[in-house]
Amino acid sequence: MQSLKLLSPAKINLRLDVLDKRSDGYHNLRNIMDLVTGIADEVEISIVEKNLSVTCDHESVPDDEENIAFRALKEILAYSSRNVGVEVSIKKHIPVASGMGGGSSNAATVIKGINDLLKLKLPTEKLVKIGAKVGSDVPFFILEAPALAEGMGDELTPIKSLPKLPLLVINPGIRVSTAAVYHRVSSSRRHRQLEELPLSYRTKKDVIDVLHNDLQRITFREIPVLKEIEEEMIASGASASMMTGSGPTIFGIFSDKNSLHKAFEKFKKNAPETWQIFEAETVGTSKKA
Repeated sequence: MQSLKLLSPAKINLRLDVLDKRSDGYHNLRNIMDLVTGIADEVEISIVEKNLSVTCDHESVPDDEENIAFRALKEILAYSSRNVGVEVSIKKHIPVASGMGGGSSNAATVIKGINDLLKLKLPTEKLVKIGAKVGSDVPFFILEAPALAEGMGDELTPIKSLPKLPLLVINPGIRVSTAAVYHRVSSSRRHRQLEELPLSYRTKKDVIDVLHNDLQRITFREIPVLKEIEEEMIASGASASMMTGSGPTIFGIFSDKNSLHKAFEKFKKNAPETWQIFEAETVGTSKKA
């Protein structure tokens, strides 16, 4: 039996601007996103004789047809001439419904994994188009590099330069209704004039200068403890702190790994046991430079 074990990484938004509402009910967005090391799901893909299945070890993540990874599996298999079955097993480490893209990452991992296992030899550009059919953030995870994402998140421009950022990431396990948050974004913010964002960031300060999330104020109003986490991040030494996606995950950017670890130990000691707390780092562009 052919099988492949892969890591499926998380992401954070360094910028999230909500623009106009589309005719399909979704919003056009402008994001700067980067992958995160230190927070990743484990995905095992196995070729079997027949049937397709997707299972996950987290009770709130659906199996099979209701899972975005299953839709990704069906899309990529349409390009194979082999009549095979596939079993996908997902072990979750990325917090569920956290604004860190776990589901989209899993879908992208399945697309890339099947392309390798079945030797389809589809180019990255084709995999990106397949991913766009599955979900708006899936193309970003297929490219595996920092990007400016526009439209629904599927129009990608690579970031030319971005430093690695030591991160403290905290998810307090509080459910956020993404649809409700987007519904509350005011029309004045959706139609405002936006400055052009650079595609190169030489220092951490350059990144911090563009940090912004249109959804943060709304989510903080609904869940005040998120504002408290952000403030405690700063008090614990973070140079900046922000919510990723529609929440509830908060991240802090630290100057170095030593100060990050001190803050991590402080939060681990004092935070409720239900909180998920991670020491992590963005991927940046160092591999590409």
